[in-house]
Amino acid sequence: MIQRMFLFLGGAFLLSVLTACKQSQPVGDVAEFQASKASSSQKIESSGLAREFVARGNEPFWTIKSNGATLTWITPENLQGSQLKVDKVISVDNVKYVGVDGDSDFTLLIIQTPCVDTMSGETFDFASVWTHGRERNVGCAATGG
Repeated sequence: MIQRMFLFLGGAFLLSVLTACKQSQPVGDVAEFQASKASSSQKIESSGLAREFVARGNEPFWTIKSNGATLTWITPENLQGSQLKVDKVISVDNVKYVGVDGDSDFTLLIIQTPCVDTMSGETFDFASVWTHGRERNVGCAATGG
């Protein structure tokens, strides 16, 4: 019974990541653990730390471009983007950028699992989870600048 409940919850989480829906809830260790377990068995190669990613999501619209120790957070209200300094990059099965923006912690988690944009239908090799303060959004990501 408990195993079925965990399978259901894991499947529901994976579905939310793949459909790029907005999630307005705090992210904790449990959600990050589930996201890492939802990733495919393939590894992001060790050079993943140096790779650049572009993550994006819908409703609200957002784009984040990674470039080394800097993330550029772009929204319709700020098309020039805000530069965010990354304090730490963690790469095992996934790539996770961690930092602080004023009083808000932020993370960008790149998960190597197929993702389909809910508006365009475009497919991507990666899913993404962007957390800024208590706001959490999921979307897709691709390599490149």
